[in-house]
Amino acid sequence: MSSFPLAANLTAARAPGAPRARTEDEATSLAGGPVFLAVEELPDRFETPDAAEAAVPELYGSGWYELIWRDGAWRVTMRYWRPAPPAPVARAGDAATKKPLGHARTPDEARALLGAPAELAQETLPNLYVDHKQLMKRWGEWVKNGLAEIVESEGKFAVRITYWRPMHPPGIAAPLAPIERTELAERVLAPLKPDKPQAELDIGLFEDTAPENPNVVLVTEEGDGRFRGSD
Repeated sequence: MSSFPLAANLTAARAPGAPRARTEDEATSLAGGPVFLAVEELPDRFETPDAAEAAVPELYGSGWYELIWRDGAWRVTMRYWRPAPPAPVARAGDAATKKPLGHARTPDEARALLGAPAELAQETLPNLYVDHKQLMKRWGEWVKNGLAEIVESEGKFAVRITYWRPMHPPGIAAPLAPIERTELAERVLAPLKPDKPQAELDIGLFEDTAPENPNVVLVTEEGDGRFRGSD
């Protein structure tokens, strides 16, 4: 298994003193937060493979580099671990994409938002896409930043996101985060707002006013009509 450099950009990854890690867990531990295996193209173009090897001595054997042909020239790509931007903090994947409690790079930062121990989790979202282009319209930034990856599901494509969630024993709900408690308290204290104005009190559940005369109440289920105000 190859050991890849850990760095914030391509230049730093190629520096001789860049730290290395074999696995994502090792790289995450070194970075103090989520990482992803970036694949980035070197800026140089080469006329022949020999010219590429002369410029990049580690081209073969290290596992870091790959020689590709594109747009009429030989090019070299490099793989390295890159720290991902702060990941969303939420109880579930759906909330992480729509309304996270915040963002964090480390377990301590996530714990401060959740009010409970946090773990870095991955979750495949249910939406399916017919091709990469359609998926990238919605999730392009997530994928480029390393917070999501493309996976196959049921013959189509889906995204698996990375986010911080509460860490708690199975079957036991995690306590509400401070921001969730505040939001819940505000909702409890807020006055109830009906979907439509309340009907006048002298009209029963199965009654309605006549279109041609609002003083006449019609019984919608059974029985005769009556004038408003009469028993």
